[in-house]
Amino acid sequence: MKIRRSGQQRPLTYERYELLFVEFSERVEKILLRCLYVLLAGLLISQLLLQFPAVRKEMTRVDPLEGVPYVWHEEK
Repeated sequence: MKIRRSGQQRPLTYERYELLFVEFSERVEKILLRCLYVLLAGLLISQLLLQFPAVRKEMTRVDPLEGVPYVWHEEK
């Protein structure tokens, strides 16, 4: 997009404004979708890592405060 000096700008008609808005919104939409994909991937990876007890112990501070695991009750 070329920036023009203020004296050289074309008048902003409704059609031109609509075209500029569509171009801008498409760019913003692409950025938001990329952010959404990154956040979704981060969520999936973090939830997958929490399935492993050794990793969960390092990632969370409240895991030791949870009490006796349900599996131990079944064995007794």
